[in-house]
Order: sequence, then structure tokens, then C-alpha cells
Amino acid sequence: MKLVVIGAGAAGVAAAWRAAPSADVTLVHDTAGATSLYSGAADLLEWDDPRPAPPLDAPVAELAGKLWRLGDPVCRVATGAGVLRPARGIDPAVLDLAPLAGRHVAVADVGRDAWDAALVARALADSAWALSTNTRFSVVEVAALRRTHERFIPAWDFAQLHDDPDRRAWLCERIGRAHSDAEGWLFGPWLGVEPGSAAALHEALGRPVGETTSPPGGAAGTRFERARAALLAEAGVAVVEACARAVAPDGNGWRVELGPARSGSGADETLQADAVLLAVGGVAAGGVVLDEPRAGHRGGASFHLSLRAPVRFELAGEELDGVSSLHGVDFEARGLGALARVGVLARGGQVSGQPGLFVAGDALAGAPRTVLEAVRTGISATDAALGAGA
Repeated sequence: MKLVVIGAGAAGVAAAWRAAPSADVTLVHDTAGATSLYSGAADLLEWDDPRPAPPLDAPVAELAGKLWRLGDPVCRVATGAGVLRPARGIDPAVLDLAPLAGRHVAVADVGRDAWDAALVARALADSAWALSTNTRFSVVEVAALRRTHERFIPAWDFAQLHDDPDRRAWLCERIGRAHSDAEGWLFGPWLGVEPGSAAALHEALGRPVGETTSPPGGAAGTRFERARAALLAEAGVAVVEACARAVAPDGNGWRVELGPARSGSGADETLQADAVLLAVGGVAAGGVVLDEPRAGHRGGASFHLSLRAPVRFELAGEELDGVSSLHGVDFEARGLGALARVGVLARGGQVSGQPGLFVAGDALAGAPRTVLEAVRTGISATDAALGAGA
């Protein structure tokens, strides 16, 4: 069976990885998606959802364990604004505060302009979790800047400096000079963009050390991309960096039309497949695009995919293409949250009315917009595709 997966976020990677032992898999992707811009926290339900998260299915847990550190049962992570929240899994460079409950955690004040260590430490110390577990947070000065411009360069650029073993050794020496009795160290999202850089620092210090979550476009997203490349190479998945322009039925299979990547590399070509899985992301990632009302456009505001494909859209159980309204989607009535919930109409991962075409992740209607849910739907849709092609 030939399967083409479009999109290389959590859903697309999960789909390609799941299918690789049983199918000839090609993964097509172009620009960064939502997972490449994520914080480093991996949730199944939205993190502030009061419901207990169900256990991870075995295949989901297996893949998640290759990309993230899973909590037992959850991790506790800090944001750069001092919000302490649970997470089912985390980028390995993010500090898990759960094992440090009841202990002393140092928040490193390195003198960067965009980092308020005192605010972060105070907010974390006042959190319900810290108060209930008697966990202490204190600000500790660490002279971690070598040059003046390091005070204000972007977080990603500062993080990249710590991929250099000599720079990490220098940072360890500076932490030692701080003479703190802290049992764990919390830094901003600066401890390397390569997987393993933060772990090397942790090993050298002999104490837990890690980051807050990353802002969009931060180090955590790059570490996901590097880990993704290694995982797909190990699984034997062919990766094509190109822009998918269209997906259309072709005889008993499907045709995927590609154009050059937005980087300008590559050329137009066509891929033939027995099945296609769309993991192009939702509105936030640009996989689902909002059509604003315009003259001559039937139905007013509506949605389309970032590529041509025979799909219909669903919102809150209602097929949008079936709405008989001159105004299309009524955001005043539905709220702007509709932009997060809208997705492709599908059942069991198969696009409605299109055998051989499947969808997963944020492009799928009705699923929580979380990393581990994207993994789950990627695996589920792949299983459906493999079953249909058997």
C-alpha cells in the first residue's frame, strides 16, 4: 500500500510512523506547523480541562515516549510568565517540577531584558501547588552572559549558544559560583535547540536543571523538528519538502499535486497513492483558511483547506456547507472559538464520502487541539487507512 501523509506536525509524524512498518509511506511538508511552534508541553485534554485525562493508548504512549518525557501521572511545568500548570508530557529540556515537590528550586536571574526572574519566582511560590507541597522558589543570580548583546537577542538565538559544549561547561561553572543550596534549577527557554543539550547540562551539574515552556517559535519547536527528523529517518519514511497544492481521486487511488517548497527549492511533481492522509493543521497553523464574505461568494464567510481537496467542513456537529444562510458562519453567535473548533467532516478518520482520503490532527472537526490528541488521531486514522487498504 502506498500512503502519502501531508503535514509533519504531531499528527502527520504519528501517522507516518504508525504506517511505516506496513506501507510505503511518503510524508510531504513545507512550512512550520503548530507543533513546530509549540511550548514544549504535550497534553491530551486542554491543560485546564477539569476532567481527568484518560490513559494513553499503547501506540500513543509508545510514540509519545520517543518524543517527550511522560509524567507519572503528570508533569508540572512553569511558563515564562510564572504560571504553573500540569502537562501529560514535556519536551525533555523543560524542567518537571513534580519530582521537586517540597524542595528548593532556584530561578536563575541571568540578566536578560525579557526575563523577570523575581516575578516568575514569586508567582510560582504563590501557586496552589507550591503552597500545598511546601515547595520553595527563590531568585539566584547567575552571571550567564558573556557579551552585552546577549541581554536582548531572541530567546532562540540565546538557546543555540548552549549547544556548544564549551559554553555549557562555562554555564555549569557559573552556576557553581552561585553557591546555592537549591535542589533544582529553572531557566528560561535557552538551554539549546538540539535535543540532548539540556540533558548534558543536567548530567554535568548532577541536579535537575531545565527550562520554562517556550514562546511560539522558541527552542522547544526546533527540538521537536530535530527529533522528528531522526524518528522519521529511523522508521524509513521518505520525506518530501514541497508544497502540496491539490489532492484528487485518480482511478482507484489518489493523486497529490506538489509545487516547489516556499523556500524556492524543488519543482512541480505528482505523487500517486492508494490513500492520502491530511494532517495540515487547523486555522492556527494555516491548514484551514477562513474565507471572508465577499461579493459573489455564496454563503458569506466559510472555510477551505490550504490545498484543493474534496472535503466538507463541520462545526459543533453541523455541516457548514449545508448552512442555508446569506451570511455564512455567524461568529457573533458562535464566538471566535469557532476558529479553533472547525475542521474537516470525517468519521473514524475517513473524510466523509471519500474512500481512501483520511484526516487527523487539528484539521479534524471535533477533536481537542492538543499535541497528544493529534498523535492519537494520526494513529487512529492510519489504522483506518491500513484496514481499508487490506
